[in-house]
Amino acid sequence: MGKGISPLIASILLIALVIAVAGIYTGWFTNFIRDITSTIKGHGEKKVECSYGGIALDDLEYNSTSGYLSGYIENTNIITLGNIDLEIFYDNATREKKDLNKVLEPGEKDVFNEATYSNYEKIRVITNCSEVYDEVSSASISTVI
Repeated sequence: MGKGISPLIASILLIALVIAVAGIYTGWFTNFIRDITSTIKGHGEKKVECSYGGIALDDLEYNSTSGYLSGYIENTNIITLGNIDLEIFYDNATREKKDLNKVLEPGEKDVFNEATYSNYEKIRVITNCSEVYDEVSSASISTVI
């Protein structure tokens, strides 16, 4: 008679081990899938909502004496836009971000007046919706003395 466990008991232990490991991974995998699904759903809802966003820069003017850039920002579509900031791109490849702390309701227009340097190449207004922005080159901005 040989020593060790019988093939039947070895098979039962092996099956029990496989079921235990599968149970542990099933719990983890279920939570993982639930988290990923929730994240993707949130991004999808935000993208759909942002597709109804629009913003525009208007009447931009740079005062070379005071060094201030002024103009209007208008919400041109049907959703409220927040986290509205200006980005100023300079000819030396640097960028300056001006936090305006503005929220604009649909159709609302607001003025801004920000200090900047004269060597800017373009101005961009950005929002909480990354694909909703407007950009104007320095050639389209009037300069007053």
